[in-house]
Amino acid sequence: MSLLTRLFDLLSRLVSLIFAPLNCLWQWLRGWLTALKPCRFSILLVVAGLLFLILVPQGRDVLRALAEHQRGNADDWTRFFFFLSALLWSLSAWYWAQVMLKLAVPNVPGHDPELQNFRVWLPRVIGAVAAFGLGLAFYLAARGYTDEALRPVQASLEKYSLWSVIGGVVFLVATAVRRPLARRLHEHLRVQLAMQGKLAAPLLGVLDLKPASEVVYGTAQSINELPPLTRRVLMFMILLAIALFFVFVFAAQSAAPALGAAAILLLAASGWIAIGSALDGFGMRRHIPVFTLLLVLAVVFSLWNDNHRVHELQNKDYPEIWDNRADARKSLENWLNLQVRRLPRSDKEKIPLYLVNAEGGGIRAAYWTASVLGEIQKQNPCFADQLFSMSGVSGGSLGAGVFNALLADAPGTDNGFRCDRHGQPVADTTTLQATAQKILGHDFLSPVMAGMLYPDLAQRFWPWPIEALDRGRMLEAAFEHAWRLETKSNRLAEPVDKLWRDRRDVWMPALLLNATWVETGKRLIASNLRLQPLNGQGTEDFVDVEDTHRFFGKRALALSTAVHLSARFTYVSPAGTLVDEQHQVQGHAVDGGYFENSGATTTHEILKAIDQLASTDPTWKRVEVTVIHISNDPVNPAFPDSTLATGTDNQATQPRALLNETLSPLLAIINTRGARGEYARTALRWHAGNSNFLHFGLCKREEALPLGWVLSEASQKMMERQLTKERCIAAANANRVLIDNPGNLCTIRNQIVARFAGAGKPETCTTKH
Repeated sequence: MSLLTRLFDLLSRLVSLIFAPLNCLWQWLRGWLTALKPCRFSILLVVAGLLFLILVPQGRDVLRALAEHQRGNADDWTRFFFFLSALLWSLSAWYWAQVMLKLAVPNVPGHDPELQNFRVWLPRVIGAVAAFGLGLAFYLAARGYTDEALRPVQASLEKYSLWSVIGGVVFLVATAVRRPLARRLHEHLRVQLAMQGKLAAPLLGVLDLKPASEVVYGTAQSINELPPLTRRVLMFMILLAIALFFVFVFAAQSAAPALGAAAILLLAASGWIAIGSALDGFGMRRHIPVFTLLLVLAVVFSLWNDNHRVHELQNKDYPEIWDNRADARKSLENWLNLQVRRLPRSDKEKIPLYLVNAEGGGIRAAYWTASVLGEIQKQNPCFADQLFSMSGVSGGSLGAGVFNALLADAPGTDNGFRCDRHGQPVADTTTLQATAQKILGHDFLSPVMAGMLYPDLAQRFWPWPIEALDRGRMLEAAFEHAWRLETKSNRLAEPVDKLWRDRRDVWMPALLLNATWVETGKRLIASNLRLQPLNGQGTEDFVDVEDTHRFFGKRALALSTAVHLSARFTYVSPAGTLVDEQHQVQGHAVDGGYFENSGATTTHEILKAIDQLASTDPTWKRVEVTVIHISNDPVNPAFPDSTLATGTDNQATQPRALLNETLSPLLAIINTRGARGEYARTALRWHAGNSNFLHFGLCKREEALPLGWVLSEASQKMMERQLTKERCIAAANANRVLIDNPGNLCTIRNQIVARFAGAGKPETCTTKH
């Protein structure tokens, strides 16, 4: 027993020898961290802003847009507002950090000579870090360019990076010498007769600063004991936040893009630093958990203040009930009858039919989808006539919706067709792609960010819903605004069914915009097709879905709203609240990618319906179905396949060791979303056959393309180049073509040659793997 006692005593001494220095280090570090506590709001919002701009691809793309000259003088103003807001951000972080350090805060050391230099320099460093961090963010953004034509833009970003670093140095120097310079200026001015009046007294008071070594920290009992200038600065920041709130409520579509998303983010951070620091100081002094109470308030108010109701148009003058829509099979028959009308009954040549899936992925998906469809229309003038349907998810829905709306506005037909009997265009549709790219090249992120950080944030702390503050409506308004600017029409703001009502003279492809019903996880699809049997009678081609337009009945949805219902991007757009005619909430809708992100499940059901029709009508044997799948998540040439054999090498599939048991269920739920989309796409490919499945996609280059709602010119050019000029080759096997967009376009051109006599000779296209 005595031996065990000695061993235990020896072990205790050993532990003490090891951990005593660590404990001393912790106590020392804890003391300094405690001294940081009053200025934690400044630190938090500088770090948060830099993390967004440095680590998030969308943040880097926002910075790139500042260097790209697309809008003339408007770009100059956007850059001016950005650097002005960056300066305000740095100044706010510095100023409020030093203000908060002067307050007496419980459990924080008061005036301590040992902490004097630390407290003098800490606010200066916080403000300078904001500028230095911007320099790093601009430098990293410049690294993403590979196009030689955009080297001047890269040079501009590097120049902005240098300016930001110089600005950080200047900021440090200016804040370090401001006190001695102010005192000298004060001594000089106070002897001047012109400065001895009452009007000059406030200016002299501002310049009458103590030396840094004499500043007293940690003693002021409230902000009222601080200089009057502090209260004026706080009032200015509050008034600025209120002014921006009203600007973004009433003029978001013009004001927000002029300021830019980056400037809006930094302006919000500047206001939060000031107002949050004041609230934090009040809470710490009174032992009141202010921010915990605000969070509780927001949670409680969420029971009543949901302002995200799906927007319905006031005009409910519908000429017909949506339940009178043709279902998929009837619409397919109508399409076939239209095609056969051009051909002799005995003609045995194939009738091409196209089905399109457009995957989700924010503005990246929208721009890529519209670019692909527009390019196909340029190379095949009959494409729109032969296109039966487009199944879209999220940004893919926006791209498909814009393409279809442009088709509705395109003039000229030949007996109900956009191409003549020789496969030549009746009217010029080559401009569709350029127009779509102009529309989708607009900045949709700024209005949403303005709504998120100002009106919609304020709504969380107000008990009654105000639908005008909904950031989701601001995104829809941004779609509509961009459309109006580029087309001079109002198509996106009009009821969805007008796309088909206005063009009864020509075939209009069907749209299937896939959303997800939150309460069940089922698909919620907006379409001009009737998706469910009427009164339980008829064939159910679409399994386990909810028909959006059947729910809304005669209540009109704008095309922008129907698209947005499918593209309620995670947290950027809120879940849309589904309210029935009795004003009862029946559910919520979110991005269609939660169910599966490819849209292939919906297209597969149409393909099965075609098979059923072909089993009874021999005319369908002449129909050659081609599925066009448009994905936008860039394929990594180094790891084209996700397999267990490459799991540890592929960054996307590397096993996680940290908190594996805790995080595995959550990671599995998140990753199955992508896997379901891949499964649906592969199953559709097997059904259609490799030769009838054209996959348009993107290849991962140096820089990942962002997912949000704004694209820089570099990202746009990268996608356009990959569409017509580049193939994606597996890094480990040069003979394996992963993505061959030019080859797909060649295949489509050959289909025109085969369909129309005299259309030319077939080309040799790249072999697909």
